[in-house]
This record gives sequence, structure tokens and C-alpha cells, in this order.
Amino acid sequence: PKWMLAGRALIEDQSPPISAEVNGTGHHVKDNVEDGVDHEHPAGPHEREAGPSKCLFPVSDSYSAFIDSNKRVTSGTHFQDVRLLDLRLDREYKHGPGAVAVVYPKNFPTDVNDFIDLMQWQSCADHPLDVVATGELAGQVGSPSPLRHLDLAGTTCTIRWLLENVLDIMSIPRQSFFANLAYFAGTGTEDEVYQRDRLLELANPELIDELWDYTTRPKRTILEVMMDFTTIKIPWEYALSVLPIMRGRQFSIASGGKYMQDEIGRTRVQLLVAIADPPSPIIKYRRRYGICTRYITTLQAGQQINIGMQQGYLDVQPKEVEVPVIMIGPGTGLAPMRSMIHQRRAWAEGLDLKPAGSRLAGDLLFFGCRSSDADDFFREEWESLVRDEGLQVYTAYSRDKPPPKQYVQDLLRANSVQVYRTLVELNGKVYLSGSSGAMPKGVREALLEVLEKEGPMTRTDAEVYLDGMEKQGRYKQETW
Repeated sequence: PKWMLAGRALIEDQSPPISAEVNGTGHHVKDNVEDGVDHEHPAGPHEREAGPSKCLFPVSDSYSAFIDSNKRVTSGTHFQDVRLLDLRLDREYKHGPGAVAVVYPKNFPTDVNDFIDLMQWQSCADHPLDVVATGELAGQVGSPSPLRHLDLAGTTCTIRWLLENVLDIMSIPRQSFFANLAYFAGTGTEDEVYQRDRLLELANPELIDELWDYTTRPKRTILEVMMDFTTIKIPWEYALSVLPIMRGRQFSIASGGKYMQDEIGRTRVQLLVAIADPPSPIIKYRRRYGICTRYITTLQAGQQINIGMQQGYLDVQPKEVEVPVIMIGPGTGLAPMRSMIHQRRAWAEGLDLKPAGSRLAGDLLFFGCRSSDADDFFREEWESLVRDEGLQVYTAYSRDKPPPKQYVQDLLRANSVQVYRTLVELNGKVYLSGSSGAMPKGVREALLEVLEKEGPMTRTDAEVYLDGMEKQGRYKQETW
């Protein structure tokens, strides 16, 4: 191992451990059972559990964000929980459309306690620890610590604190994890030998299908793996070497223009977040969660969190207002498109580039959702902007009845004349955001068909034209 945990003198002196309730710096580990409950849309019984600590995660170069609201924006009967998380930053941050906020998740106390029990770390879980370099790193200057992204000056580090805030015990393990576990496998009993051999199978690059069947297919987490390999006990000193680090998750910012500041001038950040709660086809007794979105469901108005802020990759400039844009954002991919729409309107007004009533004239928004009464996000906003500023909005409903199911690429084809005019005759731009699955390929194929149908272009000409748009920065996408 390159980095290990070392107990401070408190352990040697048999000093009492830091309380599991509150450690020396106020890092709460257990919250009230009602913490994090969305009272407007109450969770089921299986979700009424103690939420993660509400204390600020000490990540470097972060912004303290005050939570103004955390509201569900899909209907209560819809299977998908989507939240509009409305934040206020502690200091100004200037950003354009396409910027992202980084939310740092935390593990739930129930899962942390289960892992501690499995590893038999109860006696050391709440003792203060230091992170030290070992072996060949010990004499090197500037060797990167796995905790280098944190400002731990005011934090007392313990195993429990690391498990809740830093170590990703709810992630799907990689092959290297099983290779590391094999080092701690015994051979004294039949069970130990069997589990060691099984670990070596899962760590074998030639048996990648075996790993996929055991981990990826059922979405089996590290915590669940350790429930299977009960003879393996990771020494607490090696936790940072064996367990992966929990990373922040990026979410596109949905606020722009008049929504970038609140009434007292604070930077406003709105995030449109789909809560990942997929079923597992294999493991029925334990629910699947998105690690970060599960955490987001517990955030309450009045709470504070530390978040990162990044400019993103769309690089939208005020001078672009004079050029029409086609914005394509199905699902939560609508977030950066909403930011862009409101920002373009603000730029057009502030720079006096377009008159009132037509500040969004020529701009096309293609949005896709399941149904008009379940997840048609910001519909009232779009109706107002269509009426007041000339925005053109086309919404595809994939599950509404009786009309046949539609997707954004179908609407691009159905409005081919206008799409072609925007792209070719007006030299417009395309911005695309959303899932990185089949959607981007489907959209590109639809645009190629539009160019072939409406213009004197062959298939090859259309592909060359789109390639040229990409090189010129006129076709940009942000997918995840």
C-alpha cells in the first residue's frame, strides 16, 4: 500500500473514543430518523431511515450553498422522482450556460454501521487517525494523498467519518478491488480457501464475464460483496488502499438570466436531478440507489452543503445571440437548455440586440419527456416565453395516449423545413444535452436526414456539413 491509516496517541493511551453522535469538530454521524424526509412527497417505509450527516464536507475550493428548496417536479403518481434543487451560494460565482455544480455524496449511517460490523472495526471506528505515506513514498516530497482534495485542518478523521464521507462502499467494485482483497484471504479453513479462490477468479482479467455476472449485472455494491466474503476482514489501516474514494457528481445548472441571482443578489444555482432508484434483476432483498441522488433526496430547506462549481464545456458567448440556435434536451438534459434560454434573453435585452417581444425569435427548443401530466418540466415558463419573446418549443411525449410515441428526433424530422433553414440558411447552431445512450446518435441521424431531404445534399454531403459544424463550434453536446 502507498497510503495507510495510523492511530494517534489517543488509541495507545486508551483515551475514550470520539462520540459516534458528534466528534470533536461537530461531525454528526447519526441524525434524527425524520431528517431528509420530503414531507410534501413522503417516502415509503423503506426510506424512513437516518439520513447522512448534515455537517459540511471539507472539500477544498468549494462554495457553501444554502438550500432554499428541494422540490419534486414530477407528479406523485409518476414512477420517476425528479427534483429541482434550488441553492444560494455564499459568494458570487459568474457562469454561463453549460456550467455544472459538483455535489459530494455521503453514505448513510445504516450502511456505514453494517460495514463496520462486517469488518469488526467497532473498537476503533471512532478513534482519531492520521493518513501516512508508507514504503517508497515515505521519503518523497509532494506524494499525492488520496485525501488531497480535502481541507482536513479542522476535521478529526476517524474510520466512521471516512466511511460516511470519503470511502465509496456503495459503489460497484472493479477488478482491482478483488485483487486487493485476495491479499487478506486466509487458508486455514475450507471456507477461507474457497473464498480466496473465488476472489482470484473475480480478479482474473481472462474471466471478465464472471466479474460482470457477479458485480455489474446485479449492481452488487462493495458492502454486499463483503456480506458474501465473510472470512475477509480488511485491516482498518489499509482502508484507504483497498476501498475506492467517493467522487463528486456533476449536475448541469438549470438557472440563467434572471434566475442567476435572487432578490438580495446572491448567486442562485438550480439543479434538475433525476433520482436514480433502479430495480435490481438479481438481488431482490436490497434496493438499488444512485449514491449521490439518494443523498440529494435527504437535503432539506435551510440546510447547507459544500459544492464545487465548474464552467462546463458549452462555452456559450453573448455575441451568439444574433445567431439562432436549436436546443435539444430530453429529460433532465433540459437543464442547460433552460439556462441558455434565459441567459440568451438576458443578453439580448442587456446588449439591446433584439427588441422586446422577439428576444428569442428564431430559437428552437426540442424537449422530450414521457407524458404531458407527469414530467413536462417548466411548461408554464415555455408557454410564457413563446407568447412574450417568440421562442419556439416542440415537445415529444413518448408515453402519452392516444398519439403515437414520439422522441426529439421525430420532431426534428417533422419540422425539417425550419430545422434546415436554421442550420443552413441562417448559419445557426445546435446544442444537445442529455443521456449518452442512443439519443445523441438518433439526433445526429435525424439531422442528416433533414439535410438530405430539404437541401441539395447527398448523404456524404450531409455528413461533411455536420462534421464542419462540429469543427466550427456550431454543433456542441453535453451528455452523461
